[in-house]
Amino acid sequence: MDSILKQGTYHHSLRVRYGETDQMGRVHHANYLLYMEEARTGMMRALGASYARMEREGIGLPVRKTGLRYRAAAFYEEELVVETRIEGVRVASVTFAYRVVRPEADGEVTLIATGSTELACIAMPEGRLVHLPGEVRAVFEAALGAARR
Repeated sequence: MDSILKQGTYHHSLRVRYGETDQMGRVHHANYLLYMEEARTGMMRALGASYARMEREGIGLPVRKTGLRYRAAAFYEEELVVETRIEGVRVASVTFAYRVVRPEADGEVTLIATGSTELACIAMPEGRLVHLPGEVRAVFEAALGAARR
């Protein structure tokens, strides 16, 4: 958690699986949403705000808005890194921003995609909008502050 709060960014590595590619051999566009979700839940777990624990406690964070911009293609077996940071925290929502990059042999990275997701905080199972729990909001705000430094 300390490293995320110092730099404000969580780095999630993955390798493109064959089943994630389309007939042209490129990562199918829908898979970037899965990559972002995987990185987001990993960041939350690393921050001590486990999504699984929140659900057990009756709180859900459904995605209510998402955006993606594709910059370059990614292919089977390539390593990708999803850089994730918190972009905004409100009373009953949180917004995450993402950069999907491919590390290159020369130490540089190629930008593959950028994206964002906005999640609403709801009481489960009824789906009523509620405030983010205090401890979760505090952790998100600390990560947001680190990202802005």
